[in-house]
Amino acid sequence: MMKVLFLSLLGLMVLGGCGNDEVLNDAGDDGEIVWDDVALEYVMEEAVASGEEALKVWVEYESYGDALVEAFGEVYPDVVVTYEVIAKVDSVERMALDGEAGSGADVFMANHDHLAGAIDHATAAPLGNYGGALRERVSDAFVEVVSRDDEMYGVPVATESIALFYNKTLLEELTGSSKPAETWEEIIELASVYNDSGANQWTIRFMAGELYYAYPVLSSLGWSLFADGDVESVDLGAGELREGLEYYQLLREIWDVNSADATYDSIENEFVKGETPYVITGPWVFSDFDTYSEENGFEYGVTTLPRAKDGETAASLTGISVAVVSGYTEYPAAARVFANFMASDAGMTALYESTGAIPALTEDLVTEVDGIAGNEKLAGVIAQSAAADLTPQIPEYLYTAGNELVVNVWDDVLSVDEAQERASEQYEELKSLAE
Repeated sequence: MMKVLFLSLLGLMVLGGCGNDEVLNDAGDDGEIVWDDVALEYVMEEAVASGEEALKVWVEYESYGDALVEAFGEVYPDVVVTYEVIAKVDSVERMALDGEAGSGADVFMANHDHLAGAIDHATAAPLGNYGGALRERVSDAFVEVVSRDDEMYGVPVATESIALFYNKTLLEELTGSSKPAETWEEIIELASVYNDSGANQWTIRFMAGELYYAYPVLSSLGWSLFADGDVESVDLGAGELREGLEYYQLLREIWDVNSADATYDSIENEFVKGETPYVITGPWVFSDFDTYSEENGFEYGVTTLPRAKDGETAASLTGISVAVVSGYTEYPAAARVFANFMASDAGMTALYESTGAIPALTEDLVTEVDGIAGNEKLAGVIAQSAAADLTPQIPEYLYTAGNELVVNVWDDVLSVDEAQERASEQYEELKSLAE
């Protein structure tokens, strides 16, 4: 799926004002590229700047590709940009093959927890002088997970976290207040009078068999996935985790379905009927929820995830979409210009207007993006993202072991101690196979 737009060198002159007399040489792993100290950007290679050669980009959504290229064209109207739709989960692995073959993109999107592998294999190139400006626009936590040895290797573009979605109208009817719960105990209290298993009526719904959804409960009670900030510190047998799992097990009483039945249909699709007070899900549902809440006559809100009554803030496993300059690009300067543009006001507006994704900017800057200021629903996800655990890398085998741990506890297949022991063994086995 390729789209082509012709852009002109005039935009480069408008943005940077012809600072050719004051350029600095920045020689890095890609060879010598030129930094314009007036425009504060790299000088694009003439082949790209003139439109003779195209800059190639991989994005995950066609609508985003269209919007991004259009926004970039308003600043650089003489450059040719093409994009292809490639899933973020596949991009790093595919770039390793396509980049070597000379058919890869110059800039590609990836999940932040895949970036470490891309750096290790030189699939990702450092951003160079753009690091300073980006550090002023994105949070320190976001910068940390895309950096190595004080060098940024990815541009944080979008952030995504699950949050607590609640039916304001229904809560008002049931409790006399549309204010959402802050603790699980409040939800348990409502469930004691609202739940009706025979009628498939539940106070809260979530994907109970996945570590991703169980983690906020576990973190609220003191367990951190990466206690020391790296994959080597994972401890599925930790005492703090045992306490969290025992509490999590108790929640089965208020959402009494087997993990295999806690599916999308039983969660999001039931919420839009207007008969479920709470669901735990993410911003990808906004479009459907907006449509069906209006059709079914209820108002919904979004807030931070509930914590255990005596627990800490419930941290979620937030994901970040990052823009990466390919280590194989023949145009390292132009690629860096484009990647940096994606985090600009115009680039972030293109992101939000085309996909509804939340820009990975600091809390004060994200509200300046057109359409976000005053949006209470987005504010709930943004607030949860600010309280999230950003993990540098979550290998697939950790999710495999972690999900089985959660299933064994939720479905009462094993005791908590047995489930932890089994998960620890499985994790080490899978980890050794991956090495």
